[in-house]
Amino acid sequence: MQKETIDLKLLHYFVTIAESLSFTTASESLNIAKSALSKGINKLEGELGTKVFERSSRVVRLTETGQILYHRALVLLEDADHLVSDIKTLQNSVSGHLKIAAPPTLGRMLASEIIPPFLKQWPDVSISLKLSYDYEDLFKEGLDLAFRMGVNRDQNLIERPLGQANRVVVAAPDYLAQHAPIRTPHDLLTHKSLQFSNHIPQEWTLQNRAQVEHVSLSVALQCSDLAALRNAARAGLGVAQLPWMLVRDDINNGQLTHVLPQWLSTGLPIALVYKEGHRKAAKLAEFLSFVEAHKQLFELRFSE
Repeated sequence: MQKETIDLKLLHYFVTIAESLSFTTASESLNIAKSALSKGINKLEGELGTKVFERSSRVVRLTETGQILYHRALVLLEDADHLVSDIKTLQNSVSGHLKIAAPPTLGRMLASEIIPPFLKQWPDVSISLKLSYDYEDLFKEGLDLAFRMGVNRDQNLIERPLGQANRVVVAAPDYLAQHAPIRTPHDLLTHKSLQFSNHIPQEWTLQNRAQVEHVSLSVALQCSDLAALRNAARAGLGVAQLPWMLVRDDINNGQLTHVLPQWLSTGLPIALVYKEGHRKAAKLAEFLSFVEAHKQLFELRFSE
């Protein structure tokens, strides 16, 4: 099959069906007859020489080929949209809307250190920033890029490493004054902890050069928001293991004390990811270049 026989309209039909796995829903969304939609998919499958959907009277599923085509088609259609948009703006206008996702703690840093100067440089660009601990699906969410902490789980995305982060053990000065001293990781076992997530048991991994200790602490509070845990630590509810970037100002101003500063969590890589495509929109290309020029801001590890 020659590439010039691929009909972008049929790819658009295919992606719309794949999003809902329903020909009825897709026909309503596209405002075309269900029979015309079915004929279009039959034509696409004929051009490809393979099935993209498994269809029965009750269920529509993507075939293995369909799953591969779905991600490729999204990129191709987006590139086509950018091509038309760039032509209309003489291909040199840095403008439009960028959709970005990031973990909340890192996102707050972006909102103060990266996004303001970028928007001042490119005033015709606007940004929406979604803060979530989840790994957002860039294709389903329509995101231009996402910042990630940890291992990239999606091989369909391009990854740019930026820096490293880690966690440190902290507690309020008043709490430490009223409880047994903490000189070794083993001493933590007599203290109440503030834990991120809702899973029991909780275990902290602490590393001092080649030494590694695993400690399981009793829990005073569990929460799925790191900023809330920081507030609880400042209120003296217990010890917490929190990102250095989140608590460094509290440590500097005395609201929190850095406990066992030689014992740290293992490093967590920070990266940004975006969808592959032959040509990036000007707004995205400029944002990627801007972040690259400010990579030093993403070195968020405490080190002695």
